[in-house]
Amino acid sequence: MKYLYILKILLLLINYIKCTTLPSFYNVLGPFPIGEREEIYDTLESYGGIFNIPIGDNTTYPSELGHNSVVGWSTYNWSIPGAFQMEWSSSINWSFYDMPFGWEIYLWYAYVIGDFTATEPSSNYIINCTDIRTFYIQSQSNPSKIYEFSGDFFAYGNGQQIIYLNQGEQYRIYLKMLSSTRVYGTAFSQFTCNLIPIKETISIVETESLVPDIVSGILASKYASITLLNSGEMDLTNGVTIALVQNSTSDQLFEIKSILNTSYTNILVGQRFSIPFEISIKDFSNQLGCPLNLEIQVSITDGNSGSTNNFYTSVAFNCTEFTNAFLYTFLDFDQTVQYAMLLSPINQCGLNEGLCNVMVATHGFLGVTRDPSWFAQFQRQDNLWTVMPTGRTNCGYDWASSSRLNVFYSVQSLVSSLPGVPNSQKQLYKTDSSKILFIGHSMGGMGCWNLLVRQGDLALGGACASGFPKLSMYISYETSPGFSYIDQTLKALLMISIEENNVDIISSNLVGLKLMARYGENDTVVNPYHSRRIVRIVAEQSQDENAVIVSEVPNENHYFPGILTDSYMQSYYNSLTSIPPIPKTITISTLNPSGTGPRANILILQLSIPFRLAKIKLTQVYDSNGDLIWYLDTQNVKRFAITQEPVRAEFPTTLIIDNKQQFSNQYFYPQYHFENNPQQQRSNQKNWTINPDNSTWIQNEKNPSTYGPIRQIFESSIKIVYGTASQNNQTIAQAKQAAIYINNFWNNYGRGSVTIFSDQQYIEQLSNQDTSCSENVILIGNSNENLITSKYIIRSDVSFNQDNSFNIGGEDGYLFQGDGVGIAFLMPNRCGGNLILVIAGTDSLGLDNALHSIPQRSGDITGPDFIVTGPDFRGKGYGGILSAGYWDNYYKLSDSNFYISEITN
Repeated sequence: MKYLYILKILLLLINYIKCTTLPSFYNVLGPFPIGEREEIYDTLESYGGIFNIPIGDNTTYPSELGHNSVVGWSTYNWSIPGAFQMEWSSSINWSFYDMPFGWEIYLWYAYVIGDFTATEPSSNYIINCTDIRTFYIQSQSNPSKIYEFSGDFFAYGNGQQIIYLNQGEQYRIYLKMLSSTRVYGTAFSQFTCNLIPIKETISIVETESLVPDIVSGILASKYASITLLNSGEMDLTNGVTIALVQNSTSDQLFEIKSILNTSYTNILVGQRFSIPFEISIKDFSNQLGCPLNLEIQVSITDGNSGSTNNFYTSVAFNCTEFTNAFLYTFLDFDQTVQYAMLLSPINQCGLNEGLCNVMVATHGFLGVTRDPSWFAQFQRQDNLWTVMPTGRTNCGYDWASSSRLNVFYSVQSLVSSLPGVPNSQKQLYKTDSSKILFIGHSMGGMGCWNLLVRQGDLALGGACASGFPKLSMYISYETSPGFSYIDQTLKALLMISIEENNVDIISSNLVGLKLMARYGENDTVVNPYHSRRIVRIVAEQSQDENAVIVSEVPNENHYFPGILTDSYMQSYYNSLTSIPPIPKTITISTLNPSGTGPRANILILQLSIPFRLAKIKLTQVYDSNGDLIWYLDTQNVKRFAITQEPVRAEFPTTLIIDNKQQFSNQYFYPQYHFENNPQQQRSNQKNWTINPDNSTWIQNEKNPSTYGPIRQIFESSIKIVYGTASQNNQTIAQAKQAAIYINNFWNNYGRGSVTIFSDQQYIEQLSNQDTSCSENVILIGNSNENLITSKYIIRSDVSFNQDNSFNIGGEDGYLFQGDGVGIAFLMPNRCGGNLILVIAGTDSLGLDNALHSIPQRSGDITGPDFIVTGPDFRGKGYGGILSAGYWDNYYKLSDSNFYISEITN
């Protein structure tokens, strides 16, 4: 027996030795400073780049975080292969830096490098690195063969990617380790990587499987999804079908129906792709109970042999009662399935004159909506549904952009389907989505302010706890090394791309709303200074020192029990029963009509100069006959409209615009809008007309659906089309890989999912089903390389030349040529209601640089309407930008919103 035991141990050791294991011994170089959301800067590019400098030698490199202004290599032997932690506290006195700079000084990056050997038979591997932003794997036998991957930076569990490793070959992994002040609050950082050989063609990302809760025996909602990873060696181009496993319990109870047209679905090697579907009960007399799983069969057809391969997954339902918080699913703006938590009202308020209303609760950074630590704190309200959206992910987009849209799609889904309510009782819970109480904490507190400032006409009121007015104030951008290389003009153009998400600059929209700011007196995470600033600026603009109720709780920190739910807050919520009236005087403001709804029934549709602050000052006056007149003074407004909702107790009979033009108030949106057509372009003498055409201008000019900047491409359903017109196979392969790269970071950060086509496939798809007017499209490759770019380039102010150089502003405009130059730019689609993003380069490096300029998260500032990157973009970051700016209203180059640099090194 003793020898048998030893033999078993030896066999285990042999099997372990055969396993491909990531390194535990590392060479580490750093730390180097980095700015908030500044992920493209790398000082080592100035010395040849990380792939070309000696590894582990005695060379040192300049860094603000090093003694004598330099840092060098150090070695570490970690106990767990593929994992590492670092804080640098043994060599850096962080408190010394903290005093003058604040916690943005904790932002650093370093390279962690190790070697490993593929010991198992040659095959694909799934690699997944959490808490890491970017990493690379290099073949040691062919050092020019380097694969780049996006890590699962916030550890969502959906960062799986594919790499093919040859047995016996040595590889080197380079991990660009970034700290995250918002995650840890210190200079600490860590990562964990896993490498697993995979033989299956399809792998199911089980952390992303999503089904609705079972609520008092019925399905809360009808949508569900699973996420697949193509872990094989061939693209899946013959469609994917899903079904319930035959004769399973699921098959007896349910029916499912795919939402996608799977005949047009491609899943490329290494691509993660979500399959949305509808689920329904076969017999409504059945009361569902737990434990219960949804057992799913995924089938793919081999394009060569015609054989079918099946894969299986099982997703567990959660059962709860209607009186508890429950999870419901819905189709979001991009046709992916997302979820929110929901708490039903106590009363059957659908029978009331005002129907049921809605409370929206936005979570903090890293908050998991389905975690009881968040949803269990809320109490049922008398006449309010409590909706707890995700913002797409735990960190979301700081409740801007895609996160903001997610909020309102979750509310609309509640109103249209009334999740968890039996069909026979839906009349009892009818809901009015135009009356919302906004609340939130921390990042969600900032989200609360952001939703209020953009959608004030929907607001019963707001209670924003421990929030902040803008990301760049919460964590300063000023320590960004790339800013050292640019002037204030370019810096301003870049910062404008995120400025629309700042609460303070459009805070005039908060005047007249019922508001509360709540925070702990001793908050060390979001200092009370932030909330106090919002209180001050709203009070100033209201000319009322009590415009915002302040609840500063003594001796409390960032979070404390009852911060949103104690008796004081409940009393406040109970007082909010109606939309407040329009103030006598209010200024409606916006930087971008794409994300701002009406305020005081005034909707700004278009700016005279895009991305400059637009305002309409409303003053309400009664004439001698007792009729209400609105005096409207405008700034930088090209088009605006009057909305009939919300219904007001009093509405004006007459509008007087800019003190000289008078209109009767009978022209309402969307049938009519007001347009400024000055006789001289360079004049502040305005000429307002009533425009009954709400379609022609949308086809040809910037409108809320196409206003930009680049991040707006991720605010609709998307297709990615890579070019195959080039005769260069390497160019085609790079474009295809770029498409997968975009899909995967959108999937990771935003739970998005994109169908990828070649240009030839997309042309074929459009011939069968023309969707080109109803979706955003990302085109990889210029007009010489991509047939779709060539087809639609006429809609832009960019033209490509035969040598892949390009002009902006016409043939006689600005020429960009030479090695390593890239461009990313927006243009409208042929119908004007959606956007096209083109990503191209003069060569491989140029395309790669342009690709890495695309904003992946909120706060990324490299995404105006267009950006031109130079060959040293990776090294200098913002300093490597050749040009950037915003198109005018006709998508032409605007001299007032444009920057060019001809020397970046």
